[in-house]
Amino acid sequence: MALYFSVYDYVVFGSMLAISAIIGIYFGFCRRQKQNTTAEYLLGSKTMGVIPVAISLTATHISAVTMLGVPAEMYLHGTQYWACAISGLVVTFAMSHLYLPVFMELQITSCYGYLEKRFGVSLRNLASGLYTLCTILGVPILIYAPAIAFSQVTGINLHIITPIMCIICIFYTTIGGIRAVVWTDTIQFLLMVCALVVVIIMGTSHLGGFFEVFRIADRGQRLIFFDLTLDPFQRSSFLMVSVGLTTMWISNIGVSPECVQRFLAIPTLSDSRKVVWIFGIGHIIIKLCSVYNGLIVYGKYEDCDPVSDGVVKKADQIFAYYVLDVASSIPGLSGLFVAGIFSAALSSMSSCMNTLAGTFYMDFIKHKYPSLSDEAGSRIMKMLVVGIGTTCLGLVFVVEKLGNIFSLGISIGGVTAGTLLGIFTLGMVCPRANTTGARWGAYASLTIVSAIVMGAQLNIADGNLKYPSLPLNVHGCNSTTFNTTSIILNEHHDNSSVPWIFRIGFMYYSVIGALLVFVVGYPVSLLTGGHDDIDERLLAPFLRSWYRNQRKAKNLPKVVRSDQEMRVFLGASKDHPSEAS
Repeated sequence: MALYFSVYDYVVFGSMLAISAIIGIYFGFCRRQKQNTTAEYLLGSKTMGVIPVAISLTATHISAVTMLGVPAEMYLHGTQYWACAISGLVVTFAMSHLYLPVFMELQITSCYGYLEKRFGVSLRNLASGLYTLCTILGVPILIYAPAIAFSQVTGINLHIITPIMCIICIFYTTIGGIRAVVWTDTIQFLLMVCALVVVIIMGTSHLGGFFEVFRIADRGQRLIFFDLTLDPFQRSSFLMVSVGLTTMWISNIGVSPECVQRFLAIPTLSDSRKVVWIFGIGHIIIKLCSVYNGLIVYGKYEDCDPVSDGVVKKADQIFAYYVLDVASSIPGLSGLFVAGIFSAALSSMSSCMNTLAGTFYMDFIKHKYPSLSDEAGSRIMKMLVVGIGTTCLGLVFVVEKLGNIFSLGISIGGVTAGTLLGIFTLGMVCPRANTTGARWGAYASLTIVSAIVMGAQLNIADGNLKYPSLPLNVHGCNSTTFNTTSIILNEHHDNSSVPWIFRIGFMYYSVIGALLVFVVGYPVSLLTGGHDDIDERLLAPFLRSWYRNQRKAKNLPKVVRSDQEMRVFLGASKDHPSEAS
């Protein structure tokens, strides 16, 4: 059921899209430093400011899945997701002290260049391929989420909305490069924050205050803070969220090209660390606000679940329905909310397209054709953005046939997140790990996790694998569909017929993937001779003095190569016959 969307709402929403397009035009055509070199297109010539980059990172990782999926998750399954705050702190610390120093010291355009220096070109190509696959599968979910919201509040078919949104995003990302992405992210983040703050204030006031929100949630069994069960087949628990999300977020943030690309756009390590902490704290606050919004929605519909009543088609739409239900009388407020949701999606989509185009160009095209000029490279990356955006648009129609956007997004990310994190971490903390071990660890991880995710999604699509929601009441509904005074819709579903491996909680996918890389990769490395000649810069900072002492004890020289020496070393290795001189 579509609610009223006024002309003021369309003006607010249209203004956001217009501003995004204008920013792209400015950086693409009007600014003196145009996007005609790879350094400018990808890194903004390494002159970007701390605050815009930190806001851009936050906006990129606060997608429409967060804005819509998290409140729906809280509404149906309770607040256990609050443990994401713990994950956020661990991830921020790990980024600042483990991964960021290595990438900043090496100063490589693509973070997968690290894997080439550590394990060879074959691992770089594998990682780039995995990132490409994950991005192309993940971006359609980012597009689909706000399209649901807009369709809910306007009645316009989402198959009309999604092409319009994608065309605008492709336009400003293609012509404006990283500068347009960062500054549109900044504007869009402000809209996201405005939308969240307005909804929080309005919803809290409507229910009678902050404490009343929690009292109603407690009455509905929504307050779940420390579910300490160790059952891996449960949909969610404290351990599952805190450990599973930590692993996935370190992969998606600490060793992801879109984040490393922005860190390298900052001139110094100290400033990059400031970006990390601003981003980390902002990321946690927005996530917790989305958790609270889920409690507000439950408070509003405690007596009548809109999905059961038939006024909302899918639970993913319930937050959008709530905002329009409560705020439709305030001119422009509905438009602000939809603009905030679309801003979250556009910021994530533009960052993914810009970074994927750069990664694909640097890791596959430039690596094969090193004589390409910067200007030609810039044009190729722009064409890649168009191709990536068009492909992702086509996959939106596949996404709408699958499960809810929250679990689907984490599941798809989990296919490659654990494998990529495992490869990077194996290289940084295990000096003896070699190319053969890393390769076989990656193959084992990717194969097993892909089989788990595919099997789980097929069982979900067939209705064999279901997780009951917490109690949902309908006794306050006006619909004649219900002929009893109260129906609690939490029927238990027996999942025992599904093989146990497909019943593992979806937040554990990235943990399994990372562990498999180590369990397989390190023993294989030792069995195949290990590795004794590593540039110290490729190891985590806290291991370098230990590694140096180990080499000194064996009367081996300290290994710190210049970039030229590193290229010669790589060229002489068996993994780089094409570069051997």
